[in-house]
Amino acid sequence: MNKKYQLHTGIKDIIQTNGTEPIRTVQLANILADYSAYDEYPATKVVLKDVLTTGYGQRIYNAFNESGKIYLAEIEMIKQDYSKKSKFKKDVVNYVFDSICYGLGLKTAVKEPSSNSFDPYINESDNILDKLPGMLAELKKEYDEALKSLLVLPKDIIWDAVAYYPASAENQLYLIEGKIHVISNQLGINDNNWCKNLKEKTLNSHRQRKVNTVKEVLDAKKIDFTNLLNTALVKPSASYISKSGHYASDKLSDIEKMESEIKGLYGEMGVKYDDWCKTEKDRILSSYIVSDSSRFRQMLLKIAMPAAMFCGVGYYGGTYAVSTDEINVYEQRMKAADGYLANGNYGKAIAGFIQASNLYDGSFRTSSYKEGALSQADVCFAKMQDQVTSLIDRKQYGQILALMNSIPTEYLAANQNKSDWIEKTKIDLQNTVSEEVDQLAEIISFNGGHLTEDGKKYLDQLLAVSPDNYWLNLIKTKEK
Repeated sequence: MNKKYQLHTGIKDIIQTNGTEPIRTVQLANILADYSAYDEYPATKVVLKDVLTTGYGQRIYNAFNESGKIYLAEIEMIKQDYSKKSKFKKDVVNYVFDSICYGLGLKTAVKEPSSNSFDPYINESDNILDKLPGMLAELKKEYDEALKSLLVLPKDIIWDAVAYYPASAENQLYLIEGKIHVISNQLGINDNNWCKNLKEKTLNSHRQRKVNTVKEVLDAKKIDFTNLLNTALVKPSASYISKSGHYASDKLSDIEKMESEIKGLYGEMGVKYDDWCKTEKDRILSSYIVSDSSRFRQMLLKIAMPAAMFCGVGYYGGTYAVSTDEINVYEQRMKAADGYLANGNYGKAIAGFIQASNLYDGSFRTSSYKEGALSQADVCFAKMQDQVTSLIDRKQYGQILALMNSIPTEYLAANQNKSDWIEKTKIDLQNTVSEEVDQLAEIISFNGGHLTEDGKKYLDQLLAVSPDNYWLNLIKTKEK
């Protein structure tokens, strides 16, 4: 065999040719002699033979075939067990085990031993104190390497949990930490947080790597979202009476899907979602809002004036003058309703829009004005639904009931689907009350048998939804 191998490259070649079976017996050590794998580090031959003859090769084989995703953690424990029982130099032992892991494809590099001596054995000293600094350095080095090798990395850095140490790894690290602590105390070194700081530094580097990666994806996703909004935007038409800009209905599902992905990325970064998507949607639409007054002017130009030319200025002018008075009254009612809407008084706003629709009696495009007012009532109801969703997240149940109860019965009678939504929401709130009673009991338990001030406020919110609930009233009575 002309090609010259090192121990780890020789083992890899044998495994690629013959499979993993050779690592179970001392035959592997004999085959490697033909590979000249011991020439550079002769001491490794003695150690490898001992590993194989004492059954540790079989244990590595079993771990590789049985331990699932954490091969390195299992093999690291086998190495530690072997190191405690043998008198071989630690750097040689580490190189032998790393070479086997390299051959199995579990490592992409190995740390070669610091000495190329023929002697694999530890040089014993008569004075144990002389060994302590070297032992501490070796243990710290071992701890650093264990932190890197035992860490379980996520398959998907974006959506999977950040890198962590499994229980078996934590136990192994704990043993090394104990040794470092004992030797540091013997040497008078006050560095009790060394292990903790190094471990936290290792984990933080992986956390930051995840955050940086997620941020890159989030930034790109935001650009895609803005591009999607611009593509979906339907701008006001100049050819007829313009409506405000809006997003095409066939694009709404794509917008909602991407919005959900963006919210998820915020969560993966550990950052509170700031309603960025809604702000971006509003920003793009803001340039294409057509006011009611502008729509009225367009109506005059596109309908009233041509009609006057064909029907006679005298007759149409008189009719239009009457309609203008009705339009002005209509405008005033719409403006008042818009004011209620802006202040979040949805019930009064809807009532105002209904009144504007019902009482408009002009002869000029009657159905258009009436339907426009009712359309604004629907917009108002949708905003009320959004507010209810927000209040549910904040558990403001009393405000939710007040909002829903403020909606005029006339409007609900004419819109069965909206009436059904309110009834369903009330049922959901009742179910929530039943589930939250346990939370109040837990607050009482942790607070010496009484509710906290926040707990009392929360109790009032639940009673607003279910004033007849037996348990809520019992707690209320007990708190008096």
